[in-house]
Amino acid sequence: MGRSKVRARALVAFRLDRALRERRLVLLRRRIDRADKLTGYVVMLADSWLLMAVTDDGIRLNGFVAVRSADVVAVKRRPTDGFVGKALALQGTWPPTAPPDVDLTDIRKLITSVAEHFSLVSLHLEKAIPDVCFIGRLVGVRERSVAIREVSPRATWDREPTKWPLRKITRIDFGGAYENALSTVAGDPPPR
Repeated sequence: MGRSKVRARALVAFRLDRALRERRLVLLRRRIDRADKLTGYVVMLADSWLLMAVTDDGIRLNGFVAVRSADVVAVKRRPTDGFVGKALALQGTWPPTAPPDVDLTDIRKLITSVAEHFSLVSLHLEKAIPDVCFIGRLVGVRERSVAIREVSPRATWDREPTKWPLRKITRIDFGGAYENALSTVAGDPPPR
């Protein structure tokens, strides 16, 4: 890795750490083509993954997003930081905090720990399959893959689990309004 890349990575790491410590509203840009820019608060950092409490256009917290730290290429403080913080405080959701027991050590521990507290996870394989996510309930995690029982946008459960390679997962969403509504309507998956 060249000096300029090392400096750029160090700057991103510094800004992520600062965003976490100072509870700054930030916009993350990632190196993945067509990836959404994420706006929110960094609530946890680890070597390979970071966790954000994301904000939506209605100035509300809308769940969590875990992304690979190495994919982050820019961290920019949002000019609306003070306004959003005040709005969230008036809603009783300030300061944003990480959910209990989320383990960012590696992807297997991350998915397993999230599934212990949230009924649905959204898996994104943005480099391999852009613009699509796979939402479901965790069935199991192996050395190289994860299996979920997927739920459709119509809130119906697939009969069989699908397996996804862990190395291709670039983002994991959970606890957002969409996942919560989908879980409520779908209920528990029927037995296979």
